[in-house]
Amino acid sequence: MDALSRRTLLKGLSAAAVAGAAGSALGCSAKTTTGTSGRIGADILPTFAQAGKAEPALKSASPLGMSGYFEYPANPVASVSKPPLSGGQISALTYTFDPVAPGKSDNPLWQEVDKRLGGKLDITYAPAADYAQRFATTVAGGDLPDVVSIYGSVQQLPALLKAKFTDLTEYLSGDAVKDYPNLAGLSTDAWRKTVYGNALWGVPIARVPIPSVAWIRADLVAGTGLPAQPKNIGEFKALLKGLTNERKSRWACGDPGSTLTMIAASLGIPGSWKEDGGKFTSNIELEEYEKALADTRELADAGVFHPDGLVASNNQRNDWFTNGTTPIVFGGYAGWSKYEMWGAEVPGFKLGSLPMFGYDAASKPVHPRGSAAQAFTAVTQADPDRVREVLRVLDWLAAPFGSSEYLLRNFGIEGQTFTFEGKDPIVNSRGQNLRLVPFGYVSGPTLAIYDPGRRDVAQARFDYQEAALPILAPDPTQGLYSETDAAKGLQLGKDLTDTRNGILAGRAPVSSWKAAVTKWRNGGGDKIRAEFEQAFSEAGPK
Repeated sequence: MDALSRRTLLKGLSAAAVAGAAGSALGCSAKTTTGTSGRIGADILPTFAQAGKAEPALKSASPLGMSGYFEYPANPVASVSKPPLSGGQISALTYTFDPVAPGKSDNPLWQEVDKRLGGKLDITYAPAADYAQRFATTVAGGDLPDVVSIYGSVQQLPALLKAKFTDLTEYLSGDAVKDYPNLAGLSTDAWRKTVYGNALWGVPIARVPIPSVAWIRADLVAGTGLPAQPKNIGEFKALLKGLTNERKSRWACGDPGSTLTMIAASLGIPGSWKEDGGKFTSNIELEEYEKALADTRELADAGVFHPDGLVASNNQRNDWFTNGTTPIVFGGYAGWSKYEMWGAEVPGFKLGSLPMFGYDAASKPVHPRGSAAQAFTAVTQADPDRVREVLRVLDWLAAPFGSSEYLLRNFGIEGQTFTFEGKDPIVNSRGQNLRLVPFGYVSGPTLAIYDPGRRDVAQARFDYQEAALPILAPDPTQGLYSETDAAKGLQLGKDLTDTRNGILAGRAPVSSWKAAVTKWRNGGGDKIRAEFEQAFSEAGPK
């Protein structure tokens, strides 16, 4: 399709308005994610070259891992020799997970970014939960900014990219990316997120593909005799039951769905699909999944979950964790430092994490897999000189840890938003607000593990990463696209989640799961499967 009407765009894009980046709560709605399959875009991917010169204190054994640092390098210098703009302006549309930052006129950090860019960077953004609707309206209106974040599930995405955005293959493929050395430092797997029709359509927002962690209040487990680091399903159940004391208004955790995911992972169940000889099976179709569901129902019947756990927001669950109501919570790996910050004023607070465990001695656990790219930034169609100018700005924003650009974007201006304590830039309360401008969701470097003044936190984050990456769940859909999944995956996933919640709440038997899976297959699941199998075949051999 060479042209997309306004009505088609609004209809197709609005359906994804609440899809977000994570797909369904059950992980059965496969995403266009990235991974290590090596199948997607292998002949056009940018040539990787390490960006920056900062020597890490902790170096990952995996190409997907982040390096760890205990201090910021002294006398940081710019990674880009001259400003990428010559008085011009770049406009961007993106998303954020944070509160709204002070506007440019009241934000000296943003003003300094403009100064060092040599022009103006104007960013329009929306909360991540609302971004798909803003994206749909903007694209359908036709007046596009210079760069646009492609985040979450989008219908007719390949056609939309071709109609509205720039094929960046000639600018970034292979050694061409060397013109943008900071972009060359993004992981190869992250770039696969941008490949459609064997062409590169954007710059990835690279991430380590660890989506979540099971946090535990180590201080509340200490001295109880409970297995704080369970090694099998029996010890895991004993931990949750032992932490629960309804008379004291304490329940082990507040999220039955994430507990189900953890038990499924202990059985080696993949995050979404299993592939064998080119044939795909969804995780929800496996007998092991129903077994994990039965175990979670057993825990629900034992009362280990907060009574409002199925309907609570993430913020509520985090509050329960911090105040000790639920000593276990499932949260984003990237939010490790936030949990430490929230607990800083709680007497005796000590953050711990639960490792992935095998269901029994014969089981090989997996760790749930995230995406190596949270989103990607597409460049609106323009003449080649303008495209190169835009890419230079994206390259500047991707300056790596240790550079002066990174220091500015993440910590601000010395004396105004942060002060150095030794070699650590410690942000003040004003800086915490000013630095909320979502530069990193327009373009950013490969993330680094660094917690100013907290070497213990950096070490804990790194250790968890190194244990998780070797056992990441396989996902053969990574880098593949299914139009049916983009159009119907959200609703199909909601139907399954409703059935799952009914089982966990005791309103339906575990045996009702089979009927829900049949409904999913007939409603579009089998078509999604067929589209992924075809895309997998067309991607060619590894």
